[in-house]
Amino acid sequence: MKKATVLVLLLATVLQVRTGAWGATGHRVVSRAAILALPSDVPPFLARQIDWIGNRSVLADSWRGPYEPFSKAAEDPNHVWYTEQFAFLKQVPRSRDEFMLAVYDEHLRLRASAPEKAALTNIHYTGTLPYAVVEGYERLKVVFRTWRTLRTQNQDTAFIEQDAAFYLGWMSHYVADGAQPLHSTVQHDGWVGDNPKGYTRDGAVHWLFENTFVDLIGLHERDIQARIPASPTVVADPFAAVLAHVDHAHTRFEQLYQLEQRKEFERKDSREGRELVYATTAGAATLLRDLVYTAWVNSGRGEPDFDPNDQTNNPKNPRYNPATGAAPPPAPAPR
Repeated sequence: MKKATVLVLLLATVLQVRTGAWGATGHRVVSRAAILALPSDVPPFLARQIDWIGNRSVLADSWRGPYEPFSKAAEDPNHVWYTEQFAFLKQVPRSRDEFMLAVYDEHLRLRASAPEKAALTNIHYTGTLPYAVVEGYERLKVVFRTWRTLRTQNQDTAFIEQDAAFYLGWMSHYVADGAQPLHSTVQHDGWVGDNPKGYTRDGAVHWLFENTFVDLIGLHERDIQARIPASPTVVADPFAAVLAHVDHAHTRFEQLYQLEQRKEFERKDSREGRELVYATTAGAATLLRDLVYTAWVNSGRGEPDFDPNDQTNNPKNPRYNPATGAAPPPAPAPR
């Protein structure tokens, strides 16, 4: 292994603990803009809770504190998706368990020949963000389905509406994180390894972009609302959509370093800096709106007849993997 590659990975280890996320402003704006863009056929109880959802969209970060080590260990990977770290995969598995197993198999393969690289081949240095988003989408769909049932039974829906707001705010956090270019790369807290273009190695670049600059320009949902398509999309495959969302963010991380190098994030009137913030947050708000709408629409559709042999944890399932004790979800069938 080249020494430079080892240095990249070792420095990534040190810097990982400093990785933050969009500050309160960015997360609040993404969630509020998404709710404001929902069509009228979505029940208004979400819009009534827009302030609560916006303010609690940062909740997932509070589970990552150093004094809650069990919570932190479980939660940290959900906020990132370091693309370079799982380049060995030909296809990303459609299951959190399958992904963890694939990464661990790679860890075992590297352990003897490249121990430094093997030490970073695990889900804390790959991330699990797409799984966190889609798991949140499915929770929201269940809540919407329950809400519909309660309505048909003329039962009170106040508590389930609170659940919907909670799950939406929770999911929105990961969708927003997936749009932040530095959440998609090992270069998340200052450039590591070979650096021919002289980009900053200061980990403060992460905070500078998503907090200091966002607050400097006074980001508000009105800044991005016109960038969200008027008509929502029913997402055919939420998992594939989230992967594409983070892949797109990854194409922007070097641009972010270029802007920092030119001191654009120190200028309130920076056109290019503002454009990067607006483009990323608008993309997150669009996907979030579409996932919420998709959860609502799909919650009202009749589910197909269920084959007991297709149960995720049934060993008779033809996709069952005994190493994970589960079958990965299939790609959605066309409707």
